[in-house]
Amino acid sequence: MRRLPASIPWRSLFWLALALITFLALMPWTQELPRPFQWSDKLNHFAAFVVLVWSLKAAYPLKNWQAWLWMLVYGAAIESIQSFLPWRSAEWADLAVDALAALTGLLLYPLFERTVLYFWAIISPSKNNKQGQ
Repeated sequence: MRRLPASIPWRSLFWLALALITFLALMPWTQELPRPFQWSDKLNHFAAFVVLVWSLKAAYPLKNWQAWLWMLVYGAAIESIQSFLPWRSAEWADLAVDALAALTGLLLYPLFERTVLYFWAIISPSKNNKQGQ
């Protein structure tokens, strides 16, 4: 299995993503979404948990089941905290989407890895070019 480039600060990116997503999940939201966008909450959950599980796997050497379990615990924690906030509400459907998104992210992780490696090879200077200069 090929490793992602160590020069990318994966752990910092994971913790930054986690902090941003936590902030967005807990901030006050008082507007009702227009009817065509009512499912956007679930799409936001899905996108957030795919990004989180990708960055978690890139940052830490976890087995897939461990990464999925961490994401499930995080999703449950967010929903639990939201149940105590007057401007938020907890939903089982959100937790189900979180779990499904984490699983989908894990299934797509090899594609994420190949994509990062492909673009990293394009944008990073090669060792051969450095030696010739």
